[in-house]
Amino acid sequence: MKRMAGRARRRPGRPKGAERRWRGPRSESAAAAVATAGTVPAVPALPGTAEVIRLPNGLTAALLDNPQAPLVTTVLWYRAGSRDEPAGHGGVAHFLEHMMFKGSARYGPGEIDRRTQALGGSNNAFTDHDGTAYWFSFARDRWREALAIEADRMAGLALDPEAVDSERRVILEEIAMFEADPWDSLHQAVAAELFDGHPYGRPVLGTRRELKATGAPELAAFHRERYRPDGAVLVVAGDLDGGRGGAAAVAVEEALGGLSAGAAPGTPAPRARFPDRLRRLVRRRGEVGRLTLALPAPAGGAPDHAPLGMLIEILASGRASRLNRALVDEGQLAVWADGDLSDSLDSGSVVFSFELLPGVEPERAEAALLAELAALAGPGAPRPPTDAEIDRARRVVVADWVFAHERIHQQALAAAHSLAFFDDLERPRRELARALAAGRDALSEVAARWISPERGAVLAWSLPREEG
Repeated sequence: MKRMAGRARRRPGRPKGAERRWRGPRSESAAAAVATAGTVPAVPALPGTAEVIRLPNGLTAALLDNPQAPLVTTVLWYRAGSRDEPAGHGGVAHFLEHMMFKGSARYGPGEIDRRTQALGGSNNAFTDHDGTAYWFSFARDRWREALAIEADRMAGLALDPEAVDSERRVILEEIAMFEADPWDSLHQAVAAELFDGHPYGRPVLGTRRELKATGAPELAAFHRERYRPDGAVLVVAGDLDGGRGGAAAVAVEEALGGLSAGAAPGTPAPRARFPDRLRRLVRRRGEVGRLTLALPAPAGGAPDHAPLGMLIEILASGRASRLNRALVDEGQLAVWADGDLSDSLDSGSVVFSFELLPGVEPERAEAALLAELAALAGPGAPRPPTDAEIDRARRVVVADWVFAHERIHQQALAAAHSLAFFDDLERPRRELARALAAGRDALSEVAARWISPERGAVLAWSLPREEG
């Protein structure tokens, strides 16, 4: 993980939410697509034009020309995440992310950040299980510096041993912070239990033992095998000056077209051994009660993924959602309730999380949660989704999309993810259309398939430490 001054810290491996979902071709006003009650909203689109080009060395690049502001964001997304790490060197993908800012042939230690700031720009990066992304934002007259930086560190990363040792200490401190955080450590314990035998169950940061066994040779090998043009996707988004043959396309080819191909193929992951029953974990950490329920979910490209996202909206999005009413507003059991659906290459997860009010018995909160899920998806489903709930969820989904794409860098990140892992800028638009089109029957069928804890899930508690 990289953090710039003034930038919110982003923990690796955590869900990316809306920033990873680009919702399609860029024409009509997105805000105008929000429909009135009782109708299916139109699928929103972003202004401007989009074009995909492919260089001879295998690099796929998308040019998103959107003059809403005199800014340009570049995102270089490598298909190299923690799932691709060699045995015994977990965390090398995230480690390398750090080292990409520590010096290359033309840019000395710390110079990338200094140069970015001197030009009035910003940069950031993150690693997750499926890939690693780097982005820069600059004014429209100086964004090509980002291409120069990316080309230089792809071709000539320094990996000075002293810098490697120094950054390892930084990551070891990061691991300690992660383990000390009650929510982070709880979610990691749940992932390890849910994704038994699959890389999604391993920490993106790696372990202390793995980090201590990983040095400059291992980082160089991972960089050499994974950080090649044909293993990456580039998005250039913002106030450009034309599509194919324009200055932006020429700049991309000049900066990156001469780099050698040869990326290793993606690492196929073993099938996760999901639980075949409801498993429980109890941890003692922190001062308040925390509850998490994680269930298996379809991969991002599966037909059930989009309708399942609608169900999560109905269950856990906003004050009017079922779990917020049952556990927060009316039940007075929790301070807040939340739900998330991962958007991943392989089978993912649905995660519901709650922070309990002081003095609430864990058994009461657990019973309330399981009762709400059974009412939606259990045998006979006494309370299937209503038309009013579906209408509200549709409005929320569209509104979330509009707010999540206000900024150029959000649009660029979302487009890069879609292109990197689905090779399709139109995929998110179709996913949104599929979600909005799901009616009561379709949602009930999806709920029966996926919202059934008794068929396999992990329910975990983080409870205050016992006195004495």
